[in-house]
Amino acid sequence: MLHENPLMADIDVNHWRNLQTLLLESAKTKRRIILIHENGKVLKFVHSQRAQIVRNIDRVDQPRVVAEKVYKANSDVADFVAVFERRAFDRYFGQVQDTWRSDEDLDVYVHRMYAMLDDYPEGIVTYPGSARTTLGLQWRLGASYEEIKAVIQHIPARSTAVLGVFDGGALWATLVLGFDGERRAKVVTTVDPSELPPATTRKDIAKNVVAWTNRKYPPCSLGLFMGLGSARAFLAATDKTKAIRETVSKNDLIADPVPAGLEKVFVTA
Repeated sequence: MLHENPLMADIDVNHWRNLQTLLLESAKTKRRIILIHENGKVLKFVHSQRAQIVRNIDRVDQPRVVAEKVYKANSDVADFVAVFERRAFDRYFGQVQDTWRSDEDLDVYVHRMYAMLDDYPEGIVTYPGSARTTLGLQWRLGASYEEIKAVIQHIPARSTAVLGVFDGGALWATLVLGFDGERRAKVVTTVDPSELPPATTRKDIAKNVVAWTNRKYPPCSLGLFMGLGSARAFLAATDKTKAIRETVSKNDLIADPVPAGLEKVFVTA
């Protein structure tokens, strides 16, 4: 789905930053308490911002119980608690690195990296939420990896998809994905706003974005644009078809062009 060496060139800094704000959530930005132990003996017990915390345990015999207990005692200063067994943590990273292959899709490796956290249910523990959905850089898409892959199968090979988000009348963020013959994203970038002709309406801006994409990359097969509020609601929704149709009913969606396999999604119920 994501080429092992995607082209990421000419990215607009503002669009990319806004896109990350919308789609990604980093554990590094969270207030967190880290507890590292070795066979139960506490080696490290700190707050990420060195805030004062209640250290209400002396050793770790039941990591999940400990994580919950520490969190509840410190929920006013922590977004989550992580309890790591040092040796398990080392084994996890060694195992992940051993699975890497230079010729595989990048998203396959990243997906496996997070999935393998489930192999250490007592060694790598977070609360609230599982380690798999808490640690690292999380995509907030409201859809599973398998669901996203299924949607991409409706996008023609050797074509480009462009997604745009408006804040008021301004183009706030864009994402351009260029797919190869195997529907792997070989191009990951944004639109260059400085190269778009002047336009005053969302419809005209969207039309210019699609035209720009056609000039720069393989033919645009999907152009999808919506307001920032609708984009946030769409990403949070688990029923994507319903969310899209609600956006259509509010006249807050521009979908042009649309691949044949996805046309029915953009028709109001």
